[in-house]
Amino acid sequence: MTSQQTLSLQQNLTIRLLRVLRYNKARIERALVLLPEERRPLFHVLPFLLHINHPDLPGYVDSDDVPYGLNNYSLRTEVTQALAESFPLQKALIDDIKQIWPRQRAIDALVLMGSIGTIAQADDSDFDYWVCVDGSALSPEAMAALQTKLTAIEKWAEQHHNIEVHFFLTEIDKVRQNDFGVAEGESAGSAQAVFLKAEFYTTNIVVAGKAPFWWLTPESTSDAQYYSLLNSLEKGGSPDASWFMDLGNLEQLDPNELFGAAIWQLGKAMDSPFKSVLKMAKLEVFLDNLGQEQPLCNLLKKRVHHGAEAPGQVANIDPYALMFDQLIAHFSAQEQDEVVLLLQQCLYIKCGCTLSVPLGEDEKITFKRRILAGYVKQWGWTRADLRHLDNIHDWSFQERVKMSRRIHRFLLQCYRRISAQLTMEKQSVSKEDMTVLGRRLNTFYGRKDHKIDFLRSAFDEKLYCSCVTVKVTRRKNNTELWTVYAGDKLSKSGRALEGSRIAQAASPIELMLWCVTNRILDSRSSILMDYDSEPVTEFDMEGLVKHLESVFPPVRVSTLPRDALLAPERVSSCMIVINFNISRIKATVEEQVVIYSTTWGETFLVPGKEALDTLWFELQEVSPRPPCYAVVPDGNHRHRLFNEFKESTELSVTLL
Repeated sequence: MTSQQTLSLQQNLTIRLLRVLRYNKARIERALVLLPEERRPLFHVLPFLLHINHPDLPGYVDSDDVPYGLNNYSLRTEVTQALAESFPLQKALIDDIKQIWPRQRAIDALVLMGSIGTIAQADDSDFDYWVCVDGSALSPEAMAALQTKLTAIEKWAEQHHNIEVHFFLTEIDKVRQNDFGVAEGESAGSAQAVFLKAEFYTTNIVVAGKAPFWWLTPESTSDAQYYSLLNSLEKGGSPDASWFMDLGNLEQLDPNELFGAAIWQLGKAMDSPFKSVLKMAKLEVFLDNLGQEQPLCNLLKKRVHHGAEAPGQVANIDPYALMFDQLIAHFSAQEQDEVVLLLQQCLYIKCGCTLSVPLGEDEKITFKRRILAGYVKQWGWTRADLRHLDNIHDWSFQERVKMSRRIHRFLLQCYRRISAQLTMEKQSVSKEDMTVLGRRLNTFYGRKDHKIDFLRSAFDEKLYCSCVTVKVTRRKNNTELWTVYAGDKLSKSGRALEGSRIAQAASPIELMLWCVTNRILDSRSSILMDYDSEPVTEFDMEGLVKHLESVFPPVRVSTLPRDALLAPERVSSCMIVINFNISRIKATVEEQVVIYSTTWGETFLVPGKEALDTLWFELQEVSPRPPCYAVVPDGNHRHRLFNEFKESTELSVTLL
């Protein structure tokens, strides 16, 4: 290469770097604008806590092994102000910061990924950071000490600022090889390694330290070209080699990860369905365009690199908007109008921008409001449409369930379409990750005899009811139908009643267990009973709910322990409810309902004593034995009924 060519190459890299830095700065400014005022200092404080290690500040680890110190980090005015606000008792320490400033820097980069700094950022958005280190330079003890420090800062942020912060301790060499460990918690493991790297490149913000060298390469770059450019950098040159870290190139996504990515998104949909709808749709778009389209991160990079052609436009590039435009174009071309509407509604709800409420005189239009208002005008939505989505907290229970079903139906349809087109033996997800993810999905979506189904909700805590009404219908075939309604509906009937109906079951026990399992109600909820529910009283129902919540607390399927899912399923708790729907003057056991949960997160309800005969091995021949309880409604014969039951079954059982 001639000196002229070398100079030209360096100039191109420098120009790209300047545009990337401008874009990164704009993303940080957006993040701060959208953060609630009380949380803005935290944006500056978190990097600082990784940079130092002092007993009077959060994240301190009393060990000589703990690595800390951020590469290329400096103390700016906004950081000092944030520290003064957050730690007023440490003023003397902050005023003389040099005494705790690190001599060495062990952390190469702190990089945010996800929705922060995009139109999808909400007041309660998590902070997901990659803490990038050179794993080969740190001992196992040092890595463990750093993880301890990161966990301590996460807990501090949760306790003192009520915000979820996730630090992913990331070894640069492993990321370069697309090694993301096992699928557990927030980690996708082998399920979608290249997809995860693409997601990182699409949404990352460099908060401190080195930037991924990927940002300086053209949008379509082979591995050979990538390393040729990387090797052309010199220490002390312009750009300086020491400014960057090598997380690897990304030329194409790997179709062999599609199935793992699909089941991973189905799993994530248990907690964040509005976001997962968009992510699952993106996988289907990728499958339909194999070999034709570049990864979204490369299209984004192309726009950033060409930002100077339209001055000021770099600040308007948004990763989520870019992804969304791609999805709408795809499903509109296929004339899937219902899907297009669902995607539009999910994006709007996910972004949480209430356009039906005009801005106050002193409020400024944020980039998020500007982009979303442009979308809504383009879609032709009316103010009534906006008001309906903006007041989602006022929706009836049935409206929320209807929206939830649309979302989960789309997710499952996408999953099935993707699965049908794939050659499974080529999929790269590991056998263990496949087992863990598959069992989580089976627990959440699978139907089995006597299993208490999970409500496929998109709203989580918004379905909780502080007050419910329970009514019973006695039918001609001598059976009962128990129904629970949201709110006080004792005097309501007809259409007013139906709009608030939550669920129905053949017994009050099954009805309450379903409600507790799905977080509809808990021991704080008030339960109102219709006049003809005898012998069951409000006191009985509230007591039952208290015991169900204690023995079978609601399960978040996405957090089931990996070890438990890899091991054989076993019974974890058992409870027998005796004579709950039988006259309280009866002195003999006439009704038994057996409830048990498993280590795979499933709960079953089986009427009749025969269920205990089936479960005898799981209840008495395993070690340790699962706890076994009995519930008998209050009455004169309560202890007599319990003793009769205990003698007849010979079970080791505790009366609640």
